[in-house]
Amino acid sequence: MATHVPYSVDQYNRWTKLSTSELMHRGQHFLQDLCQVDSALVCYTIVSNRVTDKSLNRDSVYLVARAFNNLGYIYGAYYFDYEKAYESLNRSLEISEQYGFEVNKAYAYMNLASLMDSRDELFGEETLSSEALDNTKLAFNQAVKVKEWNVAVTSVYNMLTMVDSKSGIRPIKPELDRFKQLPLDQSVEMWQSTLMFCQGVEAFLAGQYSQALAFYKQMALQAELLTTNRQQCIIMARMKQAEVLAALHRYTEAIACLEQNVADAQSQGLDTDLINTYQEMIRVYKAMGNEPKANEFEYIYLKTRDKFIHKSHAERLEKSRFLEEMRRVNEQVEQIQAKHERAHQLLLMVCLITAIILIALLLLVRSNIKQRNYIRHLYEKNVQLLDVKVAADQPASHAVDKQEESAPKYQSQLDQESKDRLFERINHVMDDITIICKPDFSLQQLATLVGSNYKYVSQVVNERYGKSFKQVLNEQRVREACRILNEPNQSAHLTIEAIAANLGFNSRSNFTVTFKRITGISPSDFMKMAKEK
Repeated sequence: MATHVPYSVDQYNRWTKLSTSELMHRGQHFLQDLCQVDSALVCYTIVSNRVTDKSLNRDSVYLVARAFNNLGYIYGAYYFDYEKAYESLNRSLEISEQYGFEVNKAYAYMNLASLMDSRDELFGEETLSSEALDNTKLAFNQAVKVKEWNVAVTSVYNMLTMVDSKSGIRPIKPELDRFKQLPLDQSVEMWQSTLMFCQGVEAFLAGQYSQALAFYKQMALQAELLTTNRQQCIIMARMKQAEVLAALHRYTEAIACLEQNVADAQSQGLDTDLINTYQEMIRVYKAMGNEPKANEFEYIYLKTRDKFIHKSHAERLEKSRFLEEMRRVNEQVEQIQAKHERAHQLLLMVCLITAIILIALLLLVRSNIKQRNYIRHLYEKNVQLLDVKVAADQPASHAVDKQEESAPKYQSQLDQESKDRLFERINHVMDDITIICKPDFSLQQLATLVGSNYKYVSQVVNERYGKSFKQVLNEQRVREACRILNEPNQSAHLTIEAIAANLGFNSRSNFTVTFKRITGISPSDFMKMAKEK
């Protein structure tokens, strides 16, 4: 789902199947980690469309309110669609008021303030700046109420950027006084730099320029430690330093601060900070009495501002194609969902009834088949074990004939008579339950007990039994297990684990797998059949 690629109905429809929390998580990841604004917009739009879903619980409704809030931020900051942004933020506030989502209200007010401020900066409508300031105050007071300190500090910072030497801090003095009385929270990154900003503005407006300059320098140092909005805060600190230096008639230093801002804003692509810096340079050069330079930067300011406005309009036009495509897909998905809703309910009912019938039939058939196989496997495998014992006891000459027919891969140095004697000793040991049921019994131990070579014993076992030593050992042990389990009076006090341990198996699971592979049924089923018999 890459950005700037037309969304199909199928792709969009797949995302609509995701949960509300998953969509919000994806939206945040797209927006903050990947900078894929289009994908984030799709996630938040799908969530906001669920506002009419009456089955949502309170937590999901809260996520819907947050989705509208995030939509307002995206439409305003990235798409320059202020009408849509304003509509989304007000919808977020309505839901928050209705359900009492106090934290979300703080964020919505802050985004509304940023929206108004961005619009004023873009179009230069200074008469509307009071809306931005009023919403910033609402955001601050709401944030303090719910102790959402990041919003509170950011709101104070934004209010300080809105005041100037003419208006002073009187419009925001109650908020600043309340801010300075709040308990210091070291976990909020911008707390210290905002506090320095506040004290610097107060000192400057009081004519205490040296103190103001010191506060602004401290603000710049604190801004260096930030992980978010770091460059913007540094530029603002330099801007305020330049304002103080100009008031002290230290124009050269003021210009140096502003030139550094220009370089940083250009390298970081911070258009708004660049425009604001040019405005400040015009004021400084006018204070110096250098009209040519002031006129030069006024031209640069107007040119940069016009370029930014045209760029914003161009981006809005470019992104409008995606918005139109998303709107079209969204409408198609809604039509498809409405068309299939009744069919889906009917199909669900039919499937439910069919599933119940099939499950009942399957259980019945499975029960009958299992019972028949139970008896058949028990009989066949027990007969097979008896046959294996008979085959092992047959005369050596028969085994020799069978071995000759099977074309051995190598010739043994043992003659036939030696093999017969060795087989008798092997068979005698393998019939001794007390020996073969020891956990550590092995082919090497068998060779030692019969007094022969390891390889000769292995060869004779393979030739005469037609199986490997491990297979013969397991069958002998399972044969003894069947004998024990087939006598309920003998095995009643024993558990499967105990029987397995007594027969040399290292675990119940190993015993069960081996037993079932040889007999066709599990030890517990065998015991049950023995009791029924």
